[in-house]
Amino acid sequence: MKENKDNKRENETPDLNFKAIFSDIDGTLLDSNHQVPPNTGREIRRLETLHVPFVLVSARMPEAMTTIKADIGICSPMVCYSGALVVGENGEHLYSCQVGLLEALEIKAMLDKEYPFICCNTYGGSKWVVDNDENAWVKREEEITSLKAKVGSIEHEFKVEQGIHKFLLMGQKEEILKVQKRIEKDYPHLSVSRSNEYYLEVMNGAVMKSKGVEFLCNHYGISMDDAIAFGDGHNDIDMLKAVKTSYAMGNAPRVVRESAARVTLDNDHEGLLAALKECFGYSESEMRLEEGSLS
Repeated sequence: MKENKDNKRENETPDLNFKAIFSDIDGTLLDSNHQVPPNTGREIRRLETLHVPFVLVSARMPEAMTTIKADIGICSPMVCYSGALVVGENGEHLYSCQVGLLEALEIKAMLDKEYPFICCNTYGGSKWVVDNDENAWVKREEEITSLKAKVGSIEHEFKVEQGIHKFLLMGQKEEILKVQKRIEKDYPHLSVSRSNEYYLEVMNGAVMKSKGVEFLCNHYGISMDDAIAFGDGHNDIDMLKAVKTSYAMGNAPRVVRESAARVTLDNDHEGLLAALKECFGYSESEMRLEEGSLS
C-alpha cells in the first residue's frame, strides 16, 4: 500500500500557485554566518524539482553568487549588480545596463581628487578592479565573497566593454554621506544608493532589481503575479513592491518591512523557509518525507 502511495506522489505534478522565486542574498537567504541554512537549501532544491526556479537577486558580481548557487545545488539564472546584469543558467549574459566608460572615468577622477579616503571598487561583468588590494575595506570584501580583487586602471580593464556595471564606494559613514550627496547632485541620472552605512553603490539610473525580475518573468513566460520576492535591504524595496506576493525579513529596517506584502522571521531563524512553507502549503510529514529523499 505504501509503495502505491509513493508512486502516486512521484507521478503527481502539484498545481502550484507560484512559478518563480526571487531572493536577495545577504541578510535574506544567508544567515549571520553567511551560510544557507541546510533546511532552507533542501526546500529550494525540492521546489526546483517541481520546476519552480529559485533566482538569486543581489548587488554582488556573478562570481560571488555562483558559489552560493553551487552550494545549494541549483542552476537558475541570476540577477547581478542589483539588476544591471542578468546571467542565464549557463553563465551567458541575457541583459546588461552599464555606466559608460567616459562617465565612469570622470567620476573616478573626481573621487581620487576630492575623496581620497573613499575606497573605490569598480565592477563590470566578471571583473572587480581596485587601486590597492591591501586596503582594509577590500580585504574585508574579499573575505565575505571569497573572491580576489584585481589591481588595475578602469580605463584599461574596461576598454573593450566601454562601460562598467557598478561602483562600490566604501568608507566611514560621514564620508559616504558626503560623496553620496555630491554624486546625486552632479549625476542625477545615475542610481545612487547605500546598501549599508559604509557602502555606496553607483550604477546606471535605469538599474533596478525589479527590472531584472520583470526580465526573467518574461523570459519564463509568467506573470509578475506568479512570482514571490524576498528581501531585507533598501535596494530590495522596488522588487518587493513589484510583485503581488513579497516578504520582508524580520531583520529588515522598518521602511523595508512596510514596503512588502508580508513579513517573515529573521534570517537567523529561517524566515525564508517559513515563508516558502506558507506559500507552497505542505504538511510537516511531507516535509520530513522530502528531507529523507533529498538528503
